[in-house]
Amino acid sequence: MLANLSESDLRLLRVFAKVVEAGGFSAAQIELNVSQSTISTHMTQLEHRLGVRLCQRGRSGFSVTEKGRLIYQASLRLFAAIEEFRSEAGAARGCLVGNLTVGIVDNLINNPACRLHDAITSFNSGAPEVQIAVQVASPTEIERSVLEGRFDLGFGACGRHSPYLTYDDLFEERQVLYCGRGHPLFERSAEVSVSDLKGQQFARRAYTAPNKMPAGVRLSSTAVADLMESVAVFILSGRYIGFLPAHFAQQWVIQDAMRPLLEPTLGYQNPIYLVLRKTEQRRPILAAFLDELQRAHRAIAVPEQGKKPRKAAE
Repeated sequence: MLANLSESDLRLLRVFAKVVEAGGFSAAQIELNVSQSTISTHMTQLEHRLGVRLCQRGRSGFSVTEKGRLIYQASLRLFAAIEEFRSEAGAARGCLVGNLTVGIVDNLINNPACRLHDAITSFNSGAPEVQIAVQVASPTEIERSVLEGRFDLGFGACGRHSPYLTYDDLFEERQVLYCGRGHPLFERSAEVSVSDLKGQQFARRAYTAPNKMPAGVRLSSTAVADLMESVAVFILSGRYIGFLPAHFAQQWVIQDAMRPLLEPTLGYQNPIYLVLRKTEQRRPILAAFLDELQRAHRAIAVPEQGKKPRKAAE
């Protein structure tokens, strides 16, 4: 077991964390930009330093051992503590230094109500030394990553709220049901009734999403998608119907490759949340970025009369 922690140990722990998050050596080599043999050597070195088996690898596949998961969780806490020190040390000398990782759902920036880019502009002007990472993920992955500390904050349409996270309404996204050219409902899309939806193939989302289908309408969910772009692929095939953000689908509507179905009846406003850990200490970098978000999205700083930010149940 290592008696002291060196810079090389930290590098090995970061490699191990990437391997765990990627789910194996082969997937991690793309992000780490090193060969599988190099990753294997790093893991062997780390296991020797720690005196424990971190993961199983071989023909049977990759898996993290129980002790490996404990080391992974401890590593995340260590990385967070180092980052907090860097941030506070920078604040002590009058500047912000460190990293900030933001998780967003795909195609969010197409929404005119999303002002994340404005917040980044203002934040970078005042804190040019902070390295900002923006990662696209599914709503479920965003919540998980914020909980585990891999994302500092997230933006998403989260269907199942965790009691360990806070959810503030940031803005809304209009969701509409669409079909693509070649679909049986395409040519008569303006005349479609609810009963016409029965038996249609539906591209459902892999994560929890609002069920806006009328009672009694049964759809055949033979396609599963974890991102909006995936849903669009199924709709454009002409074989499926599915919900998409109106601002995202507009490009295909203009081309007459997609048409909305029953928008006045089935269309709905889906809130986009700002997701944070309840136990977040709001280190200087995060606090400064949240200030810029509040300025960019006035709905947070100055809510509409009678409307309060939506929180997870205690």
